Amino acid sequence: MSCGPESRRGRGETRAASTNWGGIILQDARTHPGSALSLSLSARDARAALLVAVAYYLGAKIGFAFTFQPHPISTLWPPNSLLLAALLLTPARSWWLLLLAAFPAHLAAELQSGVPVAMVLGWFASNSSEALIGAACIRVLVAGPLRFDSFRDVSVFLIFGTFLAPLLSSFLDAALVILIGWGQGSYWQLVGLRFFSNVLAALILVPVILTWAATGFAGIRYAPLRRYVESGLLFLGLLTASILIFDWQAVDHSPRPALLYAPLPFLLWAAVRLGPVGTSASLLLMAVIVLWGTTHGQGPFLASSTEENARSVQLFLIVVSVPLLLLAAAVQERRKVKEALQVSEEHSAKAFRSSPDPMAIIRRSDSSIIDVNDRWESLFGYSRAQAVGRTTAELKVYADPKDRQTYHDLAAAQGYVRDFEVDLRDQPGRVHQAVVAAEIVEVGGVSCFIETIRDVSEQKRAEREAREQQKQITHLTRVAMLGELSGALAHELNQPLTAILSNAQAAQHYLEKGRIDPKELGEILGDIVAQDRRAGEVIHRLRALFKKGERQFQMLDANELVREVLELAHSDLITRNIEVVTQPSPQLPAILGDRVELQQVLLNLIVNACEAMSADDPKEHGLTIRTESTADDGVQLSVIDRGHGIPADTQEKLFEPFFTTKPQGLGLGLSISRSIIAAHRGRLWGTNNPDRGATFHIVLPVHAGGPS
Repeated sequence: MSCGPESRRGRGETRAASTNWGGIILQDARTHPGSALSLSLSARDARAALLVAVAYYLGAKIGFAFTFQPHPISTLWPPNSLLLAALLLTPARSWWLLLLAAFPAHLAAELQSGVPVAMVLGWFASNSSEALIGAACIRVLVAGPLRFDSFRDVSVFLIFGTFLAPLLSSFLDAALVILIGWGQGSYWQLVGLRFFSNVLAALILVPVILTWAATGFAGIRYAPLRRYVESGLLFLGLLTASILIFDWQAVDHSPRPALLYAPLPFLLWAAVRLGPVGTSASLLLMAVIVLWGTTHGQGPFLASSTEENARSVQLFLIVVSVPLLLLAAAVQERRKVKEALQVSEEHSAKAFRSSPDPMAIIRRSDSSIIDVNDRWESLFGYSRAQAVGRTTAELKVYADPKDRQTYHDLAAAQGYVRDFEVDLRDQPGRVHQAVVAAEIVEVGGVSCFIETIRDVSEQKRAEREAREQQKQITHLTRVAMLGELSGALAHELNQPLTAILSNAQAAQHYLEKGRIDPKELGEILGDIVAQDRRAGEVIHRLRALFKKGERQFQMLDANELVREVLELAHSDLITRNIEVVTQPSPQLPAILGDRVELQQVLLNLIVNACEAMSADDPKEHGLTIRTESTADDGVQLSVIDRGHGIPADTQEKLFEPFFTTKPQGLGLGLSISRSIIAAHRGRLWGTNNPDRGATFHIVLPVHAGGPS
C-alpha cells in the first residue's frame, strides 16, 4: 500500500500481461538473439518497451483508484507486478530495456502528485528491485515458462514472487521514505503497508497475466461450446455473489461473516474445472469488486480505521488466493498426469492390438485371460469372446501341462519370463513351437501378466532342414574326400588281402604234399588272422566314414584320434612321399566329440597339406602333427606342412563355402571342417609359418570328466 504517490508499490513476479501484450513481449524475446546488453533496437523491441510503459502508467492510475479516502493509502499497487510479469515474459538480456521503458511512465505517474524527485527516484529503485528479485529467483528455480500448472512452480512463485521480493523491497521502500522525510508513519508501519499491497498485487495480477499470455485466445477459440456455457455460468454466478456481498452492503449493516464465503463455491468451481487460467481470472474479478466496493464505502470491510479496513481487505483476498492457486495447480497437475496416463494407455492398447506377435493379458490371481489381440486369435483359433474369462488350462493351450506349471513357477519366482520355449496347441489340435515372454503390468489396478508369444514353428522347421542339409553336405564331402583317397585305400586293403592269399596258398601247398608241420601251420593261420584283422579295421574305419548318421558325442583321446587318421591315410602318404612326424603331448585331457566328424576334419587337413606340397621336391615333403594343452583348458591339434603357405589375397576367403584354389575342388572342405569344429564349441584357423608352409590349428574344449 502507498500514499497516493506514497503507496504505489506492488511486487509480483511472473511474466505475462494480457494475451496481446504477453504474446508480443514473448515473441520479441524469442526473435532477438544477442548479447545481454545489446543496444540495437528493432521495431518489435520498441513495441514491447512501449507496451510496458503504457501498462506501468495505467497500473499506477489503477492503484490511485483503489486508494482509501480521505487517507491516501492504496490497497493494491499494480505497477510492480506488471513489471515483474513483463520481465518473466522476456529473456534476461532484454530486462534493461523494459526497466528503461518503465522509468518515464513512473516519472509521469508520480510527478503529477507533487512527490519530490528524490522520492520518485527512490520508489522506482524499490519497484525495480522487487521485480528483479522475483524474476531472477523464479527464472533460476523454475524450468521453462511459469504457467501455474505445477504445485512446485506455484510454490516457488508464492515464496519468492509474492513474499520474499515484496518483503525485501518494502524494507528499502520504507527506509527511503524515512530518509527523505516524505509521508507519515513509523518505519515498520510503512513496511507493513507496502508489503501487503505488493503481495496482493502479485497474487491477483501476475497469475492472470502469465496464464493468459501462455494460453492466449487460441485456447478459448477452440474450446467446445459446453465450456463456453460452463464458464459463462461460473463468471455470472461469481459476479452476482461478489456484487451482492461486497458492493451492496452499507457500513452499518453489520454483515454476517458467513456471507463472505458466498463466492467460494464459484472459486472452487473455477479451480477444479477451468484450471489456472479460469482461477486467476476469477480471483481478479472478485478482487476488483471487493476493492471497488471497499474504496467506495460499501461492503463488509468498513468497521474500523482506514488502515485496518485496508489490511482486512488485503488479508481476505490473500488468504483466499493462495490456497486457490495451489488447488488449481494441483488439479491441473493431476489432470496432466491423468491425460499422460490415458495417452500412454491408448498407445499401449494400440500397440497391444497391432502387435505382430500374439499377445494376451492374464490376471495373476486366477490365471484367467482378460484380453487377447487379433494375432492371438489367429494363432489359437479362439475368438476373443471364447478366450476372455477362461484360463489357459481350460483352453488346453499347453501341449504338456507340466510346461504350464513350469511357466507359472518362473513367473511367480522372477516376476517375469524370458524366452521360455514351449509347445502350444491351438483349437484344432495343431502343435506350435513357441517362445513365450511375460511382464507384470497393472491393468485397472489389477496385477496381470502381459504375455507375448512368438510362433517359431517355421523357424524350427527351417533350422531342422538346415541341419539336415548340413549333415548331407558333410557326408557328401566326406565321401568325396574318400573318393580322392580311393587308390590309397585300395592299397591299404590289398596288402592284408595279398598276405592272406599268400599264406593260404602256402598252407594249401603243404597239404597237397602231405607235409603238415603243426607249428608252421599255426604260424600261417596266425598271420592270416592278423592280416584279416588289419583289413577289418580298414573296412570298419571306411564304413564309419561312409555311413551317414546322427552326431554322437563321446570322450576321445586326441592322440588316439591322430593315430587312427594316420593309419587310414598311411598308403596315400607313402605314395606322395610325405614324411610324417607326430609330436603327441602325453596325458592330454579328454575331449568330447564325434569321432567320425573329427577324423573327417583331420583327414581333410592332412590331404590339403599333402596337396600343398605336391609341386615341391619330394625330399622337402614334411608333415608334422602336434597335440598339446592350451592355457584356457583346451586341447590343440596342429597340422604343419612345408608347402608355399597361404597367399595373402586368399587368407580371408579360406573358409568361405565354394572357395577353392584346386582346379577340381568344390571349395567345401575347409568350410565344412570349420562348421564341424564350431559344433564342437571349438575353433579352426590357419596361419603361415615363419619360414615356409602353413599351419592349421584346431582347439577343442576339455571334457569335464578330466584326463582320459
